[in-house]
Amino acid sequence: MQVLLEPDEAWSLMLVITSYIVDHSGISGDARARIRRWRNDRAVGTVEMDQLCLDMNRALGNYLDEKTTRQIRMRGRYITTRDLRLMARPSSVGEVPE
Repeated sequence: MQVLLEPDEAWSLMLVITSYIVDHSGISGDARARIRRWRNDRAVGTVEMDQLCLDMNRALGNYLDEKTTRQIRMRGRYITTRDLRLMARPSSVGEVPE
């Protein structure tokens, strides 16, 4: 599964999250001003917003990859990507590999 946010979608999501934080959390006025300033620096079409969109897509993709199980063919048999990740981890001392 592949999910990619467009810059305007990422901006809308960022706007909803930061607005909720500003309006519903018990943060100080200075913290609210800093969040608003941070949000204003990331207007649609800015380099900062494009970078935030890339970072959001990377984080979302990594999360989905961790939660999604796929099967791949390896040496004539099918294994899951989760099993492949477990095989790639270094074994503990004294543990016998299969």
